[in-house]
Amino acid sequence: MAAPAIVLVALGDEDPSVGRALNSIVAKLRALRPDLDVSLGLLGPAKVGGVGVIEVVEQLAGNGTTEIALVPLDLVSAADHSPVVSQARDAVERINRNVHVVIARPIGPATELLNVLDDKVREALHRVNAVEIDALVLAAPEGGDVRGTSLLARRARQWSTHHKLPVQLAVGDASGRASGTAISALRAQGRRHIAVGSLFLSSGPLYRAHKDAALRAGAIAVGDPITDDARLVELVLARYAFAAMDLLDAEPFEDVDED
Repeated sequence: MAAPAIVLVALGDEDPSVGRALNSIVAKLRALRPDLDVSLGLLGPAKVGGVGVIEVVEQLAGNGTTEIALVPLDLVSAADHSPVVSQARDAVERINRNVHVVIARPIGPATELLNVLDDKVREALHRVNAVEIDALVLAAPEGGDVRGTSLLARRARQWSTHHKLPVQLAVGDASGRASGTAISALRAQGRRHIAVGSLFLSSGPLYRAHKDAALRAGAIAVGDPITDDARLVELVLARYAFAAMDLLDAEPFEDVDED
């Protein structure tokens, strides 16, 4: 019996860097698990270079796939997902009762991603020949669910404890203002060597606005986005495997946050 197909669900954007990042994640996953049927389904009106998640699920069902797992590539939500994801599942299962679709828990602000942020910050510091820091900012896009917001605050505390440095959490909109405000607050405390970890999926407009605002406010280094890091791919597979277990039940149900 074939393994359930996996559909990675992410926000679409006309910016080409977003498409490149998402396609790179898909390519890494396919290389790691050639036995899986991996697709990318986009959310939102901007689907340049990609297909909407509802269309992707319908195509898979039309090609004879009977089990599908949707994995939201959302780094700030821990339990909730876009209503469009549920619509994709319901639309297919309503038409074809032989097709079962489960929705995995979003990637969320997982502890493992702190290690990725460490590496990205080190690389950014190396590029500017910086040898010391006295504060950190953990920056992430807005839009997470209640559980995700709580976990983000916890990750900031964990990062602070690990490095024995003050860490300011910055959750911001498209202006990047939150990152600049966080750095200004640290500078007001006398911190001058501030580095920023970026919990963003790609180097799209949101990340660039955050990076520009951070540098203007005085950050000495800003880490690159997570993109296709191997640890993110492993998290995707873990979410997929957990969700796929639900397909063993007579009636599939959505995954819950076990953290």
